[in-house]
Amino acid sequence: MFVQETKSKIGEVTAIVAVCAAALAAVANLVAAIIVARAFRRDSALLDDSLTLFVTLGALVSAFALGYGAVLLARRDETGRWVLIVTAAAQLGLGVLGLLATLVNYDSGYGIHWFADGSVTRSILLGFGGVPGAVTAIVNHSWVAALSATALGALVLLPAALPWTAAHTLARPESPVGPNV
Repeated sequence: MFVQETKSKIGEVTAIVAVCAAALAAVANLVAAIIVARAFRRDSALLDDSLTLFVTLGALVSAFALGYGAVLLARRDETGRWVLIVTAAAQLGLGVLGLLATLVNYDSGYGIHWFADGSVTRSILLGFGGVPGAVTAIVNHSWVAALSATALGALVLLPAALPWTAAHTLARPESPVGPNV
């Protein structure tokens, strides 16, 4: 009896942590998309057109997926946990690609300038923006942005993928009203 109660409490805590981390990552992606769009609107010569479109749409899709997954997980829906796992794994993958691009000193050869004159603090903030942070790391060879983008994905992926979170969502009580239609 005590073991079962402890497992349910741990599952509840990990689910709450996953929901909070996903909400934070969703807001971070949204803020980073706004930063990129404002910088492009202010001076479109500073940023590449297609890269700006890709990054802004990617950040918005990621923000929506993380927010939707967080809401579903808060409702103890297993689908929300999987949405968070897939989205966070994609963000983690982008961060790792940023780290690899920095490691091998990747240069696309297109002469893309992307927040090149930014400070380390700005790189950290953009890195925590998910998709924009990973692109900043790839284009500018910024270790700080790459590590930040990787940390953001891991921050969401870890609690969502834990077995206690899965047990918490699978132990969802039946609705007293009836089946969901």
